[in-house]
Amino acid sequence: MKFIHAADIHLGNPFIGLDQTLPSQFKKSVQQSTLTAFKSLINSSITENIDFLIISGDLYNAAQNSPQIQEIVSQQFERLNSAGIPVYLSFGNHDFEANKQNHLSWPENVHVFEQNVETKYLTLKAGESIALTGFSYQTQRQTKKIINDFPVKMQSVDYQIGLYHGAVGIDGDPYAPFSVSDMLQKNYDYWALGHIHMRQTLNNQPFIGYSGVLQGLNRKEIGEKGYYLVTSKNHVLVPEFYDISPIIWEELILSEVSDELDLINQVLNYKHNKITFLSVKITADLDETVIQRLASGTTLEKLREKASVNLWVVNLTITHELLTLLAADNIDQKYWLESFEKIFSDFVISDYVSNQAPTFVRDYFMGEEGKSSLQNKMQQLIQSRKV
Repeated sequence: MKFIHAADIHLGNPFIGLDQTLPSQFKKSVQQSTLTAFKSLINSSITENIDFLIISGDLYNAAQNSPQIQEIVSQQFERLNSAGIPVYLSFGNHDFEANKQNHLSWPENVHVFEQNVETKYLTLKAGESIALTGFSYQTQRQTKKIINDFPVKMQSVDYQIGLYHGAVGIDGDPYAPFSVSDMLQKNYDYWALGHIHMRQTLNNQPFIGYSGVLQGLNRKEIGEKGYYLVTSKNHVLVPEFYDISPIIWEELILSEVSDELDLINQVLNYKHNKITFLSVKITADLDETVIQRLASGTTLEKLREKASVNLWVVNLTITHELLTLLAADNIDQKYWLESFEKIFSDFVISDYVSNQAPTFVRDYFMGEEGKSSLQNKMQQLIQSRKV
């Protein structure tokens, strides 16, 4: 048996963390990145001649989607239908009730899980019987432990696989909370998890884990992204990761920098083999002249001019210790840092964002990624006013 486990494709999601200076040669790749990754997933499914494809939530970035996205999804699912490959799909917190919206009809090989836990059955050409159990989100928040509604593995099937879009937690947590022990008690052969964008394993055998996003969506989602190709070996389902993201986000930490030229050379020598968006963090001790050039954006501009056609330097950041050199001389440095940290520890985005703002915007800025982005922006503004 062979199948693919994918999740969190987020079709239609714009990248976060890129400014308007992004060159035109990158813009189309960015706009098409999630669609490109999705098409690569379909290509791999056909090339590998898998028995079925699992998508564990958040195929879409929202419940309603553009006609272009609807057309592409329909075409790609039809390709799988022509190849005799069924799709088992659940909707997550981003695309909840997507199947209730107006969209192009899908071919008969696509099986969507309803909003209550249900089990679908499949018999492979080799005669093996498979049960797939899952659910789709009823609302954007799913605070109930849906895992409690999953049945124990049926003895009449060779393999039972769980599709679960959620996060480890307790009753009341927002994203279908569960525990690993909850899942182990069901005796399933594989748990195809979605929701967490970072690839990770919660249990090895039986496998319980996240395949992560197909395409990193912001500078925090660094490294290779893709899917798991799962094969049966001695009745154990074993996942193997495959990278298919057209764009990769990376982070480079420079702890030793002699001067600006050395900094630029280290960044330009960064090894990459596909379009790479690179965030550079500098922890080295630098003289004040270099710090001022960093703060003003001069060094970043020079880097972007010299970088290869497949490398875009997203930002250059320096540590708080270096930031203190830019603070006014008459401000106590210890008080400066403590005050700066307190601003963000007490900051509540909901006090400042309109209730009319899209939910995903509010969620983003209430999370660690959004808070970090605001903090970095504030640092940049402070630095620019001190040079």
